[in-house]
Amino acid sequence: MKSPVALLAAVLAAVPLVAAPRQKGGAKAQTRHVFVHVIDGKGGPVAGLTAGDFTVTEAGAPRVVTTAGPATDPMRIALVLDTSDAAAPALSHLRAGAVAFLDALPPEDEVLLATTGRQARVRVPPTTDRRKLKEAAAGLFTDGAGTVLMDGLMEIDERFFRRMPDVWPVFVLFTSDGTESSAGAREKAFQQWVLSIGARGVTVDAFVFKVPRGGGMPDMIAQTLTQNTSGRFDMMNTTNGLPDKMKALAEQLSLDHRRMEAWYRVDFQTESTEFTPVDVGVARSGVRLEISDRRRTQ
Repeated sequence: MKSPVALLAAVLAAVPLVAAPRQKGGAKAQTRHVFVHVIDGKGGPVAGLTAGDFTVTEAGAPRVVTTAGPATDPMRIALVLDTSDAAAPALSHLRAGAVAFLDALPPEDEVLLATTGRQARVRVPPTTDRRKLKEAAAGLFTDGAGTVLMDGLMEIDERFFRRMPDVWPVFVLFTSDGTESSAGAREKAFQQWVLSIGARGVTVDAFVFKVPRGGGMPDMIAQTLTQNTSGRFDMMNTTNGLPDKMKALAEQLSLDHRRMEAWYRVDFQTESTEFTPVDVGVARSGVRLEISDRRRTQ
C-alpha cells in the first residue's frame, strides 16, 4: 500500500498543465474571467472597448458579459521563503536575494513576506513599505525541522488572495528540496487546490535548492505549480547566484505587468460546473483576438 506522500506524489505527477476544478452542488451562477488581446490590422492594440463590445460563448452557450476593461489589476506578491533545516546553507544568499527582489520591484506592487520552516508564518502582511519588508527579510533565521510548503501556500491563498478578486495574485517561492512536513490530514485539500490554482489566474514562480538526500516532494510541488500557472521554475545545486536570479525575476514580473496593459479582462456569468472552452467575439471589424484563461507571463 502506498504511503500518503507517495499517493500525493502520484497525483501531482498526473496534474495536467491546465487544470479544471469541478464544483459540487447545483448550477449556481458565478463569475468567470478570460483575458483577451485585441489588435488592429497593423498589429496595434485596440483601446476603449467595454463590456458591450464583447460576446462570450462557453461550450457553445451564450454568456452574459458583466464587465470588461484593461487587465491592469495590481500585483499582490507572496514572497514565500523556506527557513527549514535543509535551507540553512542558503540563508545568507536567501536574505540577500529577498532584498534584491524587493529593490527591483515597482514601488506600487504589494508584497507579503512569509516563511515555511517549522511552521508557516506571515512575517509581514501585504504592504508597499519596502523598508519594513527588507528589514524582516534581513532578519530571517532558520526555524528548524522540515518545510511546511503545502500548508503555507494554502493558508496564504485563503487569507490574502482568494478574497481579493481585483488583484493579480503571484507566489514567488524559494524552497529547499528537503522534508515536507505539512499536516497529513490536509493532503486531499492540497490536491484539490493544485487542480484549481491555474484556472483562478494565480501565477507561481519558484526557485528550488536541490539538497543532498532531499525528499523530492517540495521539488515536485513547486514544479507542478509553475507548470499549472505558466510560471517560471529554477532548480539549483548552489545558491550563490540566487540574489541575481531573484532580481531578474522581479524585473521580469514588472515587464509581465506592463504587457498586460494591452489586454482586456472580460468577466462573464456562468453556471458551468467546470472550466469549459470559451469563445470571445468583439464588435469591431478588422481586428484579431488572442484569448487566454490566464495572464501572460512568458
